[in-house]
Amino acid sequence: MVRKKRECKKNGCSESIYLGELCKKHYEEKVANEPGRKGAIKALHMGKINGYPPENPELRDELFRLRKWWDRACDVLNYNKEDEVLSDEAQYATDWCIALAQEIVDAEIAFRNGNNPSKSLEETREWVWERFHNLEAGLMSNGVNRPT
Repeated sequence: MVRKKRECKKNGCSESIYLGELCKKHYEEKVANEPGRKGAIKALHMGKINGYPPENPELRDELFRLRKWWDRACDVLNYNKEDEVLSDEAQYATDWCIALAQEIVDAEIAFRNGNNPSKSLEETREWVWERFHNLEAGLMSNGVNRPT
């Protein structure tokens, strides 16, 4: 009997598993991203970055708005609540929130250090808020009409 080679769980990757069901490349990417992801999740839960609320008013307001979506998506996932707006996209919504929160955390740290935020903040911001806008409009997050 020939055993099938176990493959990386990352979508589209057929490399063999290294650790944690990921190939070496994807495992190293995951480990490198963990500190930023943890900081983003903490900001979403607590509204603080490194123990303090954001000093930049724009970033503070945006984090506050984002936390509302985060709470809503977490309620759907944790308590099996139904949500007409999020529908079946609550899990994706948490990923979008984390992505934008990570950019907000990085931008706030840059602001505190007297530096400009990275250009990826604006790109991620547009991408995330477009998805939430589409959901509020009754569409799927990608802007396509929901199947009936």
